[in-house]
Amino acid sequence: MAKLTRKLWVGIGAATLAGASAVGNLSAQDTSHKHQASPPPPPAQGGPATKTPGEGGEAYLTDGGPRDTRIRFYRDLELMRGHLLVGGQLIELGLWDEALPHFLHPTEELYGLMEKYIKLHRIQPFNRDLQALAQAVKAKRKGATEQALKVVDRRLDGALNVAKRFMTPVRTFTVRSAVEVLKVAQSEYAASMEDGRFVKPVEYQDSRGFMWQAERMFEASAAELAGIDKAALDRIRATFAKLKTAWPAPMPPDKPVLDVGEISGLISDIELHILRY
Repeated sequence: MAKLTRKLWVGIGAATLAGASAVGNLSAQDTSHKHQASPPPPPAQGGPATKTPGEGGEAYLTDGGPRDTRIRFYRDLELMRGHLLVGGQLIELGLWDEALPHFLHPTEELYGLMEKYIKLHRIQPFNRDLQALAQAVKAKRKGATEQALKVVDRRLDGALNVAKRFMTPVRTFTVRSAVEVLKVAQSEYAASMEDGRFVKPVEYQDSRGFMWQAERMFEASAAELAGIDKAALDRIRATFAKLKTAWPAPMPPDKPVLDVGEISGLISDIELHILRY
């Protein structure tokens, strides 16, 4: 069964990362799905996961995403964490109503697209845990929210640990997935604005959560990255510091600190330097 599981996961990937040999192609069924955002799910049958880029800015749900399904799966788990991260920041400010959408998005936008492979690889399901967390937030119960969040954190860790068995080296998948999270942050940031001002606070907050989570991904691998190329890591860290000025608080500022073009350039700089890893 372990060998079969490995074949099923690796077989859905595109080519392995630079310098590695191919690990197999997407199956004919998977390549027919044009609205994938996670390891090859069936097309969503209605509901929020079928949003177009114009509906709330979630272009990453319909853009096909990274071709390597392992990176898509990694990215989507971290997008969940980004939603929960910014939701937690809003709760700290006492903004429970503003926080609630960010605890609903993991199930509304992401889980359904990942569920097929959660089941296939016998990853412990966590949809109900996400729902319980959202209910605790809706009820504005701080203690229950904290406990539910701990359970969700364990489930996300468990899911990622399974996926990492098929990622070699893990650091390369981590930094490339982090860049994909950054790209979604850029997309959401752009969607939050019209005529040079913020008009959609939820999208602004999404982008903030994704940015902070992408930085955490790099920092989790920092020791290993520094041993390979410390100068590149230092450059990435400095670029993150510049990027984060665009999100001075969980609620959007009166006017943008950085425009979308500046954010795009900084993310491109990070993407260039991760090639060292």
